[in-house]
This record gives sequence, C-alpha cells and structure tokens, in this order.
Amino acid sequence: MLRLTALKKKTDLIQVAWRLRPPMLPTTTSPSNQISFLPRPDGSHIVWIPVEPVPASRPRVTRQGRVYYGKRYTAFRKQVETLKDASTLPDLFPLSGWLTMFASFYLPSPKKTNRLAPRVDVDNYFKTLDSFNRFLWFDDDQIVCSGTTKQYGDTPGILIGVKEVERIPQTRALSQVWE
Repeated sequence: MLRLTALKKKTDLIQVAWRLRPPMLPTTTSPSNQISFLPRPDGSHIVWIPVEPVPASRPRVTRQGRVYYGKRYTAFRKQVETLKDASTLPDLFPLSGWLTMFASFYLPSPKKTNRLAPRVDVDNYFKTLDSFNRFLWFDDDQIVCSGTTKQYGDTPGILIGVKEVERIPQTRALSQVWE
C-alpha cells in the first residue's frame, strides 16, 4: 500500500497522482463550444466537456416550500445544457447497460496556493454528473463502478471515461476493470 504521508516533496505527490490516473487520457482537448468524443478500441468511450467544474450545492428550500440550488451550480447546469444542445454524440448514446466510469475534474489553478488539489470534496464534483443523464447514459444509477479525481489543470473541464460491462465487476480496483 502506498503511503502519501511518507512523501517529502510536492513533485513526489504529483508523480503518484499521475500513476493513479487511467492510461486512456487524451493529450488534446476540444474547442470550448462543444463536447468532444473519442471512441477507444477496447469499447470504452472518452468524453471531454469543456466547462469549469462546480461542486454540487445542497438544495435550499424557501419559506413557501420552493426548492432551489445555489447560483454557481445553477449557472453550471445551464452551461452544460447549452453545451449538450450544441454537441452531437454517436447514435449509441445514451448508453443503456451497466457502466464503469472514471471522471477527472480539471479546475483552473488559483494565483496563490500551497495546495496540490482543490479544496472542495470530490464527491460534490461527482454529483454534478447527474447533468449528463439522458445524454451519456439514461440514468446515473447504471454506474456500478467509478473512480474520480480532482486536480488543477491548464484547461478547465471534465474528462469522463465510460465503458459498458456485461456483468457487475467483482473487483474494487478500477484499473482491473479497464484492462
């Protein structure tokens, strides 16, 4: 087992994070006005969404009982809807079977920070994947195995690797599912 506390320098941690990322990440990104799609020979699909990720906020309730979300999250969802309307994916989408997936959330680097990763909990970024229901998959309850990373990047966006599986994987290691 790898112990992150034993690392002495920031560069060591970055190298460890690089080794933990899946090997299917593309080296280029798409224009900022459309979602790009990359099919892989192993049957997986890579999707790049050029939008700055925003963590999902908790639903709020007014005194009258109306439910609403925070302004940043609402703006993010509108931007994703606009990108989805402007983009076309192959006819096989939305996927309908059991899915394994990996999502990397790339955020813009702040001007000054000592942190190697963004401060927000990674599960709040993962919750934003509900925006892709009926676009990449019918519903996110089809996802039976997942992995998520958050990191600073040169180009903000969300990179999703998704693969249909015939059976639910019996392993906890996502790298074994992507063989």
